[in-house]
Amino acid sequence: MTRAERTALVIGAGPAGCSAGIHLARTGWRVTIAEAKAFPRIKVCGEFISPAATGELESLLSPGQLGSLGARRVTDLLISEGERELRFRLPSRDAGGAWVLSRAGLDSGLVDQVRSEGVRVLQPSRVSGVAYSDDSIAADIDGEPRRFDIVVHADGAGRHDAPSPSGGPRTTPMRAGVVGRKCHIRLGESPGAATLLMRSAPGAYVGMVGVEGGLATVALVARKGVVARFGRDADSMLRWLWPEYDPDSRASDWLSCGVASSRFIPGAHLRSFRVGNAGGAVEPVGGEGIGLALWSGRALAESLDAHADLAGARREFARRYRRRLRWRRPSCALAAAILERPRLVRAFWPVLGAPVLGGSVVASWCAMTGKPGALAR
Repeated sequence: MTRAERTALVIGAGPAGCSAGIHLARTGWRVTIAEAKAFPRIKVCGEFISPAATGELESLLSPGQLGSLGARRVTDLLISEGERELRFRLPSRDAGGAWVLSRAGLDSGLVDQVRSEGVRVLQPSRVSGVAYSDDSIAADIDGEPRRFDIVVHADGAGRHDAPSPSGGPRTTPMRAGVVGRKCHIRLGESPGAATLLMRSAPGAYVGMVGVEGGLATVALVARKGVVARFGRDADSMLRWLWPEYDPDSRASDWLSCGVASSRFIPGAHLRSFRVGNAGGAVEPVGGEGIGLALWSGRALAESLDAHADLAGARREFARRYRRRLRWRRPSCALAAAILERPRLVRAFWPVLGAPVLGGSVVASWCAMTGKPGALAR
């Protein structure tokens, strides 16, 4: 099999799937992406691309392309608890800040870029089954059987992976006892750089950041006890968590989903690979979800390009993925545990911005999650 003959099926056209598709195509693979949903779409997501992923994003969409999609720079992080606020500067590799863009804009922009790279995109198109054999995989796409050399699971869960020979999870586990929710609110036009707001609340944490079109994303993670207290009345729940919220400003329906959280999950067959949340997920408090998705697509393509055999590529990819998660998972889990407990936030408040070994507690946490150090203001 020559490089030009290698074929890959990518299931899912979100950031992980598009990144995998673009980077595989750039290394000589013939790629087909199957996406079940029509774009643009609204999806439960904080819509903040971590400063650790600035380079990953700009390797796929140039700053000019991002600007044309309505993306904005995020230069500041504002942490609040009750009446207290602490502001930090968020430098990126070029000191311009991080990026923020709605998933409707990001997903559509990435799919357009995928097509321009020669990748075939089937959308909306449903994969109903994948059969694995030693020499290929067979996928049923919209009732039509097709064969590929490998399959890349970028659907967030790995629903079509082979059964694990070790009895491990076939789909990505969800964090027990919590729910993620998201909506858009109207802010009015506010040109220039944006601020990421993070608020601590009993049993929950809330993030808000301005996106394009005069809207802001409000995303939260709440324990199920908090959700049960308000039932389907998410507006009342958010007002309890964030008293400044005005329900009349809401511009979209509330969406809900589980919160993925797992160590690296390797594909269960030699020809099966998992990227993004399907491969391993961190707590969303760090804004690492999109960045991890973009990185994993590139890491997979590079691992396959570096090894003539699939087994070697699998070992390389697993090593890189586990190393990527090593400090991010515990650091993000710790931050979430603290933010969900305002008493702990109050206890840590005096040292959050204080100098520690030449930086601050927040700067040290940023370093552990791969971000450039945040500086207290």
